Amino acid sequence: MKKIKHSKFKNTGFLFELLTRQITLEILNNSQEKAKKIVAEFFGNGTELSKELRLYKLLIEEKYNTESKAEKFIDAILDARTKLDEQKLIKEKYNLVKSIKENFEIDTFLTSPVTNYRVLASIHKLFEAKKSDISDIKDIFDSKLTIVEHISTSTPTLKQKEDKLVEEYKKQEKDLRLLTYKILVETFNKKYTNLNDDQKSLLREYINNVTNTSKFGDYYTAQLKSVVTELHSIYTKMEDKITKIKLKETINVLKSQKIGKKVTDEQVSSLMLAYELIKEIKNVKKRIS
Repeated sequence: MKKIKHSKFKNTGFLFELLTRQITLEILNNSQEKAKKIVAEFFGNGTELSKELRLYKLLIEEKYNTESKAEKFIDAILDARTKLDEQKLIKEKYNLVKSIKENFEIDTFLTSPVTNYRVLASIHKLFEAKKSDISDIKDIFDSKLTIVEHISTSTPTLKQKEDKLVEEYKKQEKDLRLLTYKILVETFNKKYTNLNDDQKSLLREYINNVTNTSKFGDYYTAQLKSVVTELHSIYTKMEDKITKIKLKETINVLKSQKIGKKVTDEQVSSLMLAYELIKEIKNVKKRIS
């Protein structure tokens, strides 16, 4: 028996994650909507790819409070996977990869990081193992264990935690909201028109340079210095004591940052927050004047 080698080209969930990331990039860059057209063509209602993608999503998003329930759910998904038209799925997947190669530089496209890559790879291995009797038992067991651990939990899911955080931030004044990169990207299609040019540029650079941390680090450092200078200028002219306190705290947080080899999501969030604070102060000044 041999291990099932994970193939990014055959992993429907992985390819879809990369395409949705590319859609965000296209929006930020105001560029041709290539990824959006590919998704519409290959993942529309009725395609085998859309049916398989739904199975991936179920295993990614569903949560159960016991491992036994999680295992039963996985078995049900695997049974549903056997009912797909395999020949049609292979053809659609071939044409999908072909279209991606025709529209994007494939090596760069495949290097974009996917946070749930390990789970997606495990799902792919289970799907492939269901079609074969010669796979390594331990390899498949480990893959199933990964998924069981992912979907079995008695604690709130990540999405539930995020939803709760969003609601809490909505109760705060606008300049106190934590605009995290993850939330912005996941809800970008609904909220991107409210971002100013500096915020859009920061997100664009962050996504464009996910594999070039040095370039983004240089960009981030330059922007950080510019923002601190602008905030300090606003601070010296500000008369409202409460606002001055918030400005001083923001400046201290930004100045205390240590930029390592890789800029963290939290650091991107803090800069987004600083941009938001500057934007709100300018809007208030406009309303007063």
